[in-house]
Amino acid sequence: MFYDEKVVNIRSTSIAAPVKQTQDINSLFVRKIISFMEEGSKILDIGTGNGFVLKQIKECSSIKSTLTGVDNSSEMVKVARKNLGESANILEADNNNLPFANNSFDIITAKNVTRYNSEELYRVLKNGGYFVFREYGPSKGLVEIASLFRNRLIRSRKIEYYSTKLEKSGFDIISVEQYEVQRKYQSVQEIINITKSFPFIENYSEKDEEKIIENLNGNCNITSDPFILVAKKSER
Repeated sequence: MFYDEKVVNIRSTSIAAPVKQTQDINSLFVRKIISFMEEGSKILDIGTGNGFVLKQIKECSSIKSTLTGVDNSSEMVKVARKNLGESANILEADNNNLPFANNSFDIITAKNVTRYNSEELYRVLKNGGYFVFREYGPSKGLVEIASLFRNRLIRSRKIEYYSTKLEKSGFDIISVEQYEVQRKYQSVQEIINITKSFPFIENYSEKDEEKIIENLNGNCNITSDPFILVAKKSER
């Protein structure tokens, strides 16, 4: 399991670190989700991690909704439950075998989740329900660093990989919005922490960190390649 207690702590630190950026993609993502919400909406966040998406929905919207999150990491589930308290139901579960009945949710969300089963999403979504997906392009959100390890990137995928998979499962692609965001971190160490906080480079080692530090040469500016995709469940 990648997300052990050590990685969870690094991830929490890296997420909390302040960063200047030309666009706040997380804010755009949450607003996109809220635009599809109605009173009583049932929302499922897959790969919920520390519960960030659900917490943002709760804080940014006055629309009454039922919030559920799943993650396959017991450590992440503990953190999410602590962060969300009674405001959401957090379960340890596999995205390939979601523990819900057919047609259970109005909206499914996923932030930086490369492993999901589009057939399962289709099954648990209600007819006309939406899947709102925020991910990175082939450079995994770290363009300058990805260029150093092009043949060792983990799940480096073009947007078409996801859209084709969803369409084959019966979804209609409603929109795809691509962005190029400039991010300025406070230190190179913060960037190193990010590279260690998610599955990014195969067989990542201290030598790789040395290579990153040498190539950045004190530069804390990183280009990110996020996108937001919206798909709708259509009746087969």
